[in-house]
Amino acid sequence: MRPIVFEGTVGWVHPAGGSRGVVIAGAHGFEDLCSRRFLTLMARRLAQAGLPVLQFDYPGCGDATGDHTEPHRVAAWVSSIETAIGRLKAETGVTDVLVIGFRLGALLAPSAIVGRDDVAGLALLAPPLSGKAYVREMAGLARMIDAALPPYGTEVEPFDGIETAGFRISAETIADLRTLEWRELVGSLCQDILLVTTQPATSHSALAEGVAAAGGSARIETFAGFARLMSNPTANDIPQSTLEMVVRWAVERRKPVGAASHEPVATAPVFLAEGGYNEWPLVLAPAPEICGVLCMPAQAKPQGQVALILNAGAIPHIGWARGAVDMARSLARDGIASLRVDLPGLGQSGTPDEKRLFLYDERGRDDMLRIVNWLEQYGFDQVSAIGTCAGAYQAFHAARFDRRIASLTMVNPLCFAWNSSYALDMELSKVRDNARGSLKPEDGAGEADVAEPHSHGTALRSPRLKALLSRLGGRALRFGLELSKSTTSNFWRRRGSGSQSVETWMRNLTAHGTRVLVVSAENDRSLDEIARHFGPDGERLRRMQGITLVRLDAADHTLTPAHARSRLVEHVTELLSPAADGR
Repeated sequence: MRPIVFEGTVGWVHPAGGSRGVVIAGAHGFEDLCSRRFLTLMARRLAQAGLPVLQFDYPGCGDATGDHTEPHRVAAWVSSIETAIGRLKAETGVTDVLVIGFRLGALLAPSAIVGRDDVAGLALLAPPLSGKAYVREMAGLARMIDAALPPYGTEVEPFDGIETAGFRISAETIADLRTLEWRELVGSLCQDILLVTTQPATSHSALAEGVAAAGGSARIETFAGFARLMSNPTANDIPQSTLEMVVRWAVERRKPVGAASHEPVATAPVFLAEGGYNEWPLVLAPAPEICGVLCMPAQAKPQGQVALILNAGAIPHIGWARGAVDMARSLARDGIASLRVDLPGLGQSGTPDEKRLFLYDERGRDDMLRIVNWLEQYGFDQVSAIGTCAGAYQAFHAARFDRRIASLTMVNPLCFAWNSSYALDMELSKVRDNARGSLKPEDGAGEADVAEPHSHGTALRSPRLKALLSRLGGRALRFGLELSKSTTSNFWRRRGSGSQSVETWMRNLTAHGTRVLVVSAENDRSLDEIARHFGPDGERLRRMQGITLVRLDAADHTLTPAHARSRLVEHVTELLSPAADGR
């Protein structure tokens, strides 16, 4: 995989030797967090089969510059797909492309390819029925995730638009989305069309007839595993059968290997620059590759320290509600460099060859040390590791073994020491979160059977069942990363996986001069974990020198509210300021 920069956004090229490539137009917001790994694995499989692939972020989304709350984003998003097609051709020498759109990407892609002669085929994965339907679905998802968040005073300004899991879409963009009618456009295309739908295939028979009349071909398939994919970023399942089906469709349309007609060109510029920061997307080799973005202050040179921002659970490196991106850029404006990464097996990074324990494998420490080694070679001799949930676990144990990690921020840590009871609770949590999706037959339900537009395909025929599942679904989505902790053994309450207690580990860490910031949201289950190892309200932790405990009011586990993310950035900035350690 090779990172590129173009038109204010970041792209990830998966090179291959064929002369037909693939551009992947992904989802937005919460749906992007759920599907980014799925689309990355698809891109890798396509490249292995001889099709160069480009993944990219829409303007104002993901790693791109700007803000997705800006008005009239639809035109910019459609234009970015058009630009990505040209960029892939320039980077790899392909002569034409297949375009794969997922969710929002499936809604936008038909508008981007109309009239083009360099698009040989179009795959639409789980497209909403229309722009209007998509807006209704986002509003329904917002009610499930955001409506039950703790209240936070009256001083918070209302947002004129839709906010879903902390991601915001402006009222002007919503109005533009409502005008999109992809079926009407696709029905007039002469390309090869693959439609992988969550609705009954028969509901798209007119579309297939229109494509055939225009001189193209249309294949309609059911999206097996869609509901489980979209349950939440950490507890979801990758739908392998659907992934392989899309790959087979693309491979059937590839051109011979080695047929590229001209040399690829170099990307310029090689970094993003906006409002006080410069960013370099990068891939750390060797395998498994680690994908990341280095964010540097635009003006002053950083003083040898860097913040290492880790995945929260399995959330990609952009962070929940784009929190990691916003934190990195805020730190840069205060003169602090940062690197946000996907650890191996997560987000857009490579998959380890060996089978690992999901999120809590001790080999994650070796990955962390690889990153710290790279940062040291780049000139950073002091690292501040920042992790939420499972990321906090990895940061904690890497800091125990590497003195170059000078400070540590643990946000809502649900596990200090892994053991079999955690594994059981983790699996039960995943079963719970996926239970809703399994209620829907994979061959699809009629639209009239679906009571909630964005129940991700769950058939809710009973109002009572609908109400129950809405409550359960809201909890699963809001607390998808919160894993219940077993309390059946006093031994495991105080002991780690070895002979020393977690408290001893922490004392040894701070004795070496490592500064530790522990942040917990109001009523978060991390408070139980802290009490388990350090006494009620973390009393013994509070007494340790070099430890700061912070409580965030009116926040959830993933810090969905903007005020919670802002406060976290303030505390991290304070921790990393020269005055914090006397520098």
